[in-house]
Amino acid sequence: MATLEKIRNRAGLLVGAVGLALLAFIIGDFLKSGSTFFQQGKDKIVVVDGQSVGYQDFMKRVDEMSSAYKNNSGRTLSEDLQDQIREAVYNEMIGKILLDNASKRTGLTVGAEELTDMIMGKNVSPMIQQYFRNPQTGVFDRNALMQFIQIMESEDLWLNYSEADQQQIAAQKLQWDGMKKTIVEQKKTDKFTAFLASAVASNVIDAKAAFEENDANVDFSYAAKPYTSVPDEAVTVSDDEIKSLYNKRKEAFKQEEARLIDYISVAITPSDKDIREALARLDDVRSEFEKTDEVADIVNDNSDIKYMDVYRSTNALNESERAFADNAEIGDVKGPASEGGNLYFVHKLTGKKEASDSVKLHLLVLPNFTDDAKLATYADSLKGIVAGGKSFSDMVSELTKGQGNGDAGWQTELSLLQNGLDAKFIDMIFKSNTGEVFFHKAAVRNYLVQVSEKTKPVTKYKFATVQYQITASPETMNKLYNDLSAYITTNNNPEAFRNSGEKAGYAVQKETPVYANQPRLASIESSRPIIRWAFNGKKGSFSEIMQCGDYYVVGVVTGKLKEGYRPLKDVSDILKRELLDKKKGEKIVKDLEAKNLTSLYGYAREMNTEPQEVKFVTFSTQRISGIGAEPAVNVAALATEKGKISKPFAGRTAAYVLQVTDRRSSGQPFDEKMQMQRLNMQSAYRAMSFMRDNALLKETVKIKDNRIRFF
Repeated sequence: MATLEKIRNRAGLLVGAVGLALLAFIIGDFLKSGSTFFQQGKDKIVVVDGQSVGYQDFMKRVDEMSSAYKNNSGRTLSEDLQDQIREAVYNEMIGKILLDNASKRTGLTVGAEELTDMIMGKNVSPMIQQYFRNPQTGVFDRNALMQFIQIMESEDLWLNYSEADQQQIAAQKLQWDGMKKTIVEQKKTDKFTAFLASAVASNVIDAKAAFEENDANVDFSYAAKPYTSVPDEAVTVSDDEIKSLYNKRKEAFKQEEARLIDYISVAITPSDKDIREALARLDDVRSEFEKTDEVADIVNDNSDIKYMDVYRSTNALNESERAFADNAEIGDVKGPASEGGNLYFVHKLTGKKEASDSVKLHLLVLPNFTDDAKLATYADSLKGIVAGGKSFSDMVSELTKGQGNGDAGWQTELSLLQNGLDAKFIDMIFKSNTGEVFFHKAAVRNYLVQVSEKTKPVTKYKFATVQYQITASPETMNKLYNDLSAYITTNNNPEAFRNSGEKAGYAVQKETPVYANQPRLASIESSRPIIRWAFNGKKGSFSEIMQCGDYYVVGVVTGKLKEGYRPLKDVSDILKRELLDKKKGEKIVKDLEAKNLTSLYGYAREMNTEPQEVKFVTFSTQRISGIGAEPAVNVAALATEKGKISKPFAGRTAAYVLQVTDRRSSGQPFDEKMQMQRLNMQSAYRAMSFMRDNALLKETVKIKDNRIRFF
């Protein structure tokens, strides 16, 4: 009983202890999961009206797009191209969120039947068509598409290919799935664009006004007095006037958050010594060319481009090769020579012949057999089918159940080389007789081949070309770097950095605003790291010397611009100039009106100028010859009767008086239907423009862009 009494007396303490333990457990669990929660917050690339795109999803799409580019081009990605891909993915992903939300609100969808029609039906998506065009004719090749789809959608067929080919097919499957998603989004965009365009309907009044704006055109003579001819001191602009104009124009001064930097960029160019040494090396290449016809290793060891062991017609030669081919004999060597800059060539003509430039080719990739004898038997059986009277195309169509016909289109030797065929195989193709079917066992694949047509013989050339871009040597690069480093060491504060550049031979770019999503600094390639540094640096901090493409760049943070509106003090000079010009115009017009002049020449004398003539100006002429963009001139010219002189009036940059010398119309009758169609087309184009960059859909949503944290 005593024990129970003690428990009762201490029940509050016990409950409190248990409560604290439970609270500690909950808090501990939250902190563990919360670390993930907070990490997820940091992991967001962008947040669109509460919907976020995470880093992992973003990078997965970037990797897909990068792989597609590398597979299609066969090239690696430069830093600038990586930036462009990330930008494209960003716009794609926020566009999808915006479009999905808008589609839900409006009920726009893309059904399964529509998707099938866009992939393989009567209305194949233009995006798909562009990937399945005949390289020679440019015409969409439906057979190639159907054959591709069969492989992509039937993984059992993959077993007929080597492991390396299966990996490539798997990568293409990812691209194909991505493309299908993209065309669905594009279809949604097209529907929404049509929806927007239909919301802006033209009426008869609009059509009549648009017709009249372009139907009449005039010739006129004019006299002009530019505002620069009047001293600023001749008029007065008050601070209140500047402030009032600022309040009217405030939206024009809306800005993103930015950093202000001063920076120096030093071009990494070869020194005179580098150029001399490179030319000496190319002279050695010339000597080697002259001594031997075994040129492949010479080219591959010294050239920026690999040796091409094929014949090419004149239209496939570069300008330097074409100029050499006109008068060269086999074995002749030319160079080193430059077509401009530091790009040099050395050429040797190694072959010349009369032959077809192109062949129309049919190819069938045969399955891999473990036994060569079985492969040969299978190939012979297919050759026998064609020999028996069936066309190559029909034979392939039966084998693939109508999914393809083996048509590879018109091909040149160069296009076949670029598609991975070796020189020996290419030579066999071009030497084969028209209609002949032959079997070729290549390193990776096995082919059945038929050339159905050939072009007429032309002169073709085989070149050994060493192409060499002379670049700065490590020694030159070290000197440029060390000189810039010494400048920073000596001028290690922002003021000295800014003011000492000219004396040291450096051009300092001052007070340059950079924005979080700016892809590069000015025209300097691969300079995105400078932008990231600027946003992470404090005022007065210096960057490291960064190599950005062909430049060394170093900068110092000098200030910050907040998101919002530029303050009045930053734009007052711009506004003051506008007000000064306006008041100068008013003064010139008032002074001229007081003269009561009756001729254009009289006005011209007062303006200290000579009359000028302009022809064929309409109301909608955007830039008038000799004047530029001056809407007030368009209005005055069309409003003034022939032979009459206008009153003096003020334009954007000058005051004018004009006299209409001729007026004419097209003589075409007003076609209400055609004019309204034209206006509706213009509305559709504007809607497309809004949708292209998501401008319209962005207007009513909040977007938090965090890319500067990651890239």
